[in-house]
Amino acid sequence: MKALRKENKKYIWAACLCFMIIGLVIFMGIWQPLHDPEISRLENSTVDLQGIDFDTGKPIILKGEWEFFWQKLLVTDHLKDQEPDALVQVPSYWTQLEQDGQALPNEGYASYRIRLVNCPPEADVLVVVPNLPSAYRIFLNGQPVSGSGTVLKNPESTEVFPSYIEMNTLPLRSSECELVIEVSSHVYPGLCLAPILIDRSTYEQAAERDIIFSSLLLGIAIVFIIFYAMDRMLKPKSGYSVTILLVMILFLLKSFYRGPIFSAFCFWSPIPYDYMLFPFHAAGVAAWGILLCANPKPSGVPRSKKRIVCVNLLVLGAYAIAVGIGLAFHITWWWALVDILLAPILFVGMVKPILQDEHAPSPYFFPYYLGCLCVYAGCLLGDMALGGLFPFDDSFAFQIGLVCLTIAIKYVDGKRLNAIQNEALKVAEMRAELQQAQTNLALHQIQPHFLYNALLAIKVLCRKDPEKAEKAVYDFSTYLRGNMDSIESTEPILFEEELQNIRAYLNIEQMRFGERLHVILDIRCRNFMVPPLTVQPLVENAVRHGICKKIEGGTVSLCSYQKDGFVWIEILDDGVGFDVEQLQSSSFGGVGIKNLRYRLETLLKAKLEIQSEVGKGTKQVIQIPEQEAQLFDEDDDR
Repeated sequence: MKALRKENKKYIWAACLCFMIIGLVIFMGIWQPLHDPEISRLENSTVDLQGIDFDTGKPIILKGEWEFFWQKLLVTDHLKDQEPDALVQVPSYWTQLEQDGQALPNEGYASYRIRLVNCPPEADVLVVVPNLPSAYRIFLNGQPVSGSGTVLKNPESTEVFPSYIEMNTLPLRSSECELVIEVSSHVYPGLCLAPILIDRSTYEQAAERDIIFSSLLLGIAIVFIIFYAMDRMLKPKSGYSVTILLVMILFLLKSFYRGPIFSAFCFWSPIPYDYMLFPFHAAGVAAWGILLCANPKPSGVPRSKKRIVCVNLLVLGAYAIAVGIGLAFHITWWWALVDILLAPILFVGMVKPILQDEHAPSPYFFPYYLGCLCVYAGCLLGDMALGGLFPFDDSFAFQIGLVCLTIAIKYVDGKRLNAIQNEALKVAEMRAELQQAQTNLALHQIQPHFLYNALLAIKVLCRKDPEKAEKAVYDFSTYLRGNMDSIESTEPILFEEELQNIRAYLNIEQMRFGERLHVILDIRCRNFMVPPLTVQPLVENAVRHGICKKIEGGTVSLCSYQKDGFVWIEILDDGVGFDVEQLQSSSFGGVGIKNLRYRLETLLKAKLEIQSEVGKGTKQVIQIPEQEAQLFDEDDDR
């Protein structure tokens, strides 16, 4: 167990390193806005742009207090000198506010306003609200600048489109400007994502880079998924998992709602943009639930049904808790909260089984494990950035993680298939060697001098005792038929069939040697399987090399029985014996014994032991595990 835990330390270190990196990025995201004045400048609905140089490309994230006007479109309806209904934090949902003692509904329209003071002269910037799931219009000093969707007072008629559309430059021509954003929502109420003030050229370069790199990453992921699906269809029995394919497709769907590719897709979709976000969030949660239930353990042991149910309940519970917290506390980044709640489930679900596994870990599991950690890290960091929790680009984190996961899965499956193919080749080679060994053994057993002597003995019997000659001919044909059939047979046969061939052989030898050969058969177990031509060659060796070389002859005994979980077959003779080192010589029959051992080990995991002493005799023992011997009731119809 200590060795196993030591072997699995790399899994623990990988998981800890992953979560440490995530924690470091989150810490930097919290630390940077607090110490970078160019990021956090919005206070009391006013942004001070004193000393700002937009040419550096640094964005100003307009997070903080905005003036809020409920059910008012300040610029569209020419409402001047209006007092705000409240100061609200952006990003947030307006459902955190109350009117007449009741929380504001999801559906509605409102205006948000801030003031830009100490604007740099002749600055041309953009106000961007990337991927805002609401319709909005942006005005500077009462002049329309950009927008997305159709802002209407009737929420049912509001049309929401993604934000990646053509945007007009925001000209800062005076030292103080008024920035107004009119919003109409019916699913995600209000400015749930923070607007960004950024130089136009910088934004365009970043958008172009995002489109190219995002398309490249998604293209790589799609190619790997297509190859996996094709392998699954073309090789249905090769172990490709439909569940893993479903996980990759679900993660691919989740990755679509990030960046300009999803925006372009939504622009042509008949489903409104804000409604389309829910299925993509749900796809991510479903993917994690399926992945934690379906991912293979290091030893390949299947998961229990009880664990699958528990994991799914935990994942659904995390999703429900995150949605509940988002609704109760008006948190706009509740989807990132889902990832945070999934962290302990993921850690325990992937690390704990590794520590408890009693089997040796598969060498191919670690890349898959790293792929899962990469896609989780990308998921969490991307969702947090999208929710405005820290000012980092979210376009690539999840997609990079998805590519890592697909590459890892393809790598693991490739290695697994190579191992299967190599094993199949080894089995094919072993079968060929086994067939050749069996053919050589059968041909080796049929010695020309034995056939010649047997036929001469039958010839003599035909004159002296025709009845014995007839019996000898029957035994001789049984012997030949058994040996010839064994040349083509590779599967184990009944011991009774082998015993029949042995009796035929011994009858022939007793016919030749008469009183010089005594035979004892003590068969206490016969209901098992043996490879063809395994016991008979040992009996022949006992007669040929033991009894025949002894002038006065001797006794050969064959015994079979069960003991200590094994089937034992013993062949004993009191012949001349020999030095066991002679078994290495091909002239003595060493090749036949080597082939015999190989066949016993390959087919039945059995052992052959030979003990002999010169002048005293030989003992040959076959030891077959009961499970491999395929024991059966003797009353069975075999």
